[in-house]
Amino acid sequence: MTEEKVTFSFGRNWKNFIRSNFSEERVEIAQKHLLSFLKKESLKGCSFLDIGCGSGIHSLAAFKSEAQKVVSFDLDPYSVETTKKIRGMYDNPPHWEVFRGSILDRDFISKIEPADIVYSWGVLHHTGNLWQAIRNAASFLKKSGIFYIAIYEKNQDSDYWIEVKKKYNCAGWSGKKIMEMQYVWNTFFKTGSFQNIFKSINYITTYKKSRGMAFWTDVKDWLGGWPYEPATRDEICSFCENELGLEPINIKTGEANIEYLFKRKFSLLSEREP
Repeated sequence: MTEEKVTFSFGRNWKNFIRSNFSEERVEIAQKHLLSFLKKESLKGCSFLDIGCGSGIHSLAAFKSEAQKVVSFDLDPYSVETTKKIRGMYDNPPHWEVFRGSILDRDFISKIEPADIVYSWGVLHHTGNLWQAIRNAASFLKKSGIFYIAIYEKNQDSDYWIEVKKKYNCAGWSGKKIMEMQYVWNTFFKTGSFQNIFKSINYITTYKKSRGMAFWTDVKDWLGGWPYEPATRDEICSFCENELGLEPINIKTGEANIEYLFKRKFSLLSEREP
């Protein structure tokens, strides 16, 4: 998978998102979503590890939720730069660290300490090795830690989207723009129903209410995101239960990503205490 041409940069996309869309309102929305899914009122006393930190907005949400320690890392240098910029806006707190590295790099991850909350939203399926990425991410869990991941759902259209993503990454700037417009038209407006059109307009204009994200940023993310390795709910739950000794405590569907929250069922994982 990773041998395919990749011209889309998640980091550049997130850099543009922060430059054009960052606001305290979006941070509050992201914070609310994070705490709601974790079923917590705050992260006070918890360490938070953000794998594939992207824009840095969810690391910031953890920081503003009073996490005792926040560690963010990403392979894309633009994501690292953007997350550091966000941290700098809040006076570079010493208990928030930002690194560049890959979840598949054994030498790098061996230097990262275990955390109470291990978080990776919409990232691990883009590594080129989903199952090893999940295994490595789960290895950061403290014994009483919780594992919060979001993974693209595999369905009957997944092969089609693989071809779309390949085509998008092979296209030039103008070709990408045309594909973005085609995607939005076909998905949201190619209908004879005015009711559906109004629903689509409302969905787009209120998009930030979901996780604080921006509609066009996520369109580019969806079309350009490669490698791409989706998985079914059963595949994720089976792997986490049988291979990693985890059990689900919260699952949320309804978007392209399924959100999962796991805790340890029994000690199959060797905890790497600092």
